[in-house]
Amino acid sequence: MGCWNSLNLGFDNGKKWSFSSEIQLRSLQFYKNYNYHEYKGIISYKLIPNLQTSLVLGRYTTFGSGKTFQNPKLAEEFRVALQLGLKNTIGKFQVDHRYRVEKRYYTSGTRGVRIRYRVGLSTPLDKKKLTSLSLSNEFLIAINSGSSIIKFDKNRINVGVTRKLSNMVSMQVGYLSQYDSKSADEPGNNFFVYSLFLNMSKLAIHKNHQSEN
Repeated sequence: MGCWNSLNLGFDNGKKWSFSSEIQLRSLQFYKNYNYHEYKGIISYKLIPNLQTSLVLGRYTTFGSGKTFQNPKLAEEFRVALQLGLKNTIGKFQVDHRYRVEKRYYTSGTRGVRIRYRVGLSTPLDKKKLTSLSLSNEFLIAINSGSSIIKFDKNRINVGVTRKLSNMVSMQVGYLSQYDSKSADEPGNNFFVYSLFLNMSKLAIHKNHQSEN
């Protein structure tokens, strides 16, 4: 059982644009033997209330599986991705679809393209909607550079419970099961998931209220 930890910062201007960033640390054992980190930024534009398009830029690094961040690096890459997100509600359930096409630039000179599709389902567990249960399944298809070879790369199933701690802070714990084709990046099959979400737009609103007072 490895660990998949993330810190997410988000800002929404309440209109069309939103901005977010994410830092991830992953380990092959329970909070030891860290072998992966990533950081990325996301710029999103809301086309209609339930449809959003995004540009994703990030740096992703995978190390050997011996000790924490042990060289040699198995893969180091920069990614540029275009993403489309669709949400709709069915009764008490919210269904979201994420479509992503990403271009991968490895420091070794190799390039590739990966197509990703994730479908998710979430529902509140209490009347105040402070706690919610979510389930998602993501499929990743890799296209190798310089060839027409299309390979089923990974499949990730994630179940989690999210708790809203305040207007600004939310936390999620869960479990992720991954089918891995044993490509060079991000090995591992089972992960404990912990995520922390900070809504920075709420902080900006709080500061504005303080200045007005």
